[in-house]
Amino acid sequence: MKPNRKDNLNERAYAFVTEQLARGEIKPGQKLSEPSLAAACGVSRTPMREAVRRLVEEGVLYQVVKSGTYVTGFGAKEARDAYEIRSAIESALLERSVANLTKSDLVGLDRCCRKMHRAILAMRKARMSVMTGQPEADFLAEDLAFHQLLLRASGNSLAEKIIANTYRRNQFFGTHSHQRTLRHVANAWRYHCEILNACRRGDTAGAVLWLKRHIASSQRDALLPISKI
Repeated sequence: MKPNRKDNLNERAYAFVTEQLARGEIKPGQKLSEPSLAAACGVSRTPMREAVRRLVEEGVLYQVVKSGTYVTGFGAKEARDAYEIRSAIESALLERSVANLTKSDLVGLDRCCRKMHRAILAMRKARMSVMTGQPEADFLAEDLAFHQLLLRASGNSLAEKIIANTYRRNQFFGTHSHQRTLRHVANAWRYHCEILNACRRGDTAGAVLWLKRHIASSQRDALLPISKI
C-alpha cells in the first residue's frame, strides 16, 4: 500500500524539524512557532502540528499549557541514558542481524560508508574546522541510515523505532555539546567501516565489539566538554 499525500506531508514536516534540530538552527529551550515552521517547510499547519506531536511523544519537544512548545534541554544524564540504551539494544540485536544480512544489505551499508566519506571530503575541501551545513546533514543522514539498516536486519521493528529516537536525541545533544571536528567524524566513519568489514566476514563478535567502541567513543566526545565546565 502506497503512502498517501497526507502521510508524505507529515513525513516532510517531521524531517524538516528534525533536520533543523540536528543542524542547531533550533536550540534547546527555544520556543517554537508552528505557523513559522510550516511556512518555512512549505506545508500547512496540520502536518506541522503532527510533526510536533510526534517529537513531543519522543521527548525531543515539550509543551507548556497556555505558553507553547519548546525544545527540550539535553544534559549529561540524558546523553548518558541515550547512549546506554543504544549500546545495550544495538549490541544485542546486531548479534542477530549479522547472520540475516543479505548481499543487498551489505551494499547498502557500503553505500552509507561511502557517502559519509564523501561528506568528510566535502568538509576538507571547504576547509571547515567544524563540520556544518550540507556536509553535516549528509553525514548524519548516512550515519543514521547505517544503524537503521543493521537494526532492520534483526527483524525487531520496535527496537528500530526506539533506537531512532535515542539516536536523534544524541544528534541534537551533540550539535550543542561538542563540535564535529575532522577527528570526530573521521573516527566515526572508521568505526562504521570496521563494523561493515566484520559483517562481510560474518564475524558477529567483531561487529559487536566495533559497535560498542563506536558508541563509547561518541559518548566520550559528547560528554567531554561538560566535564571541563
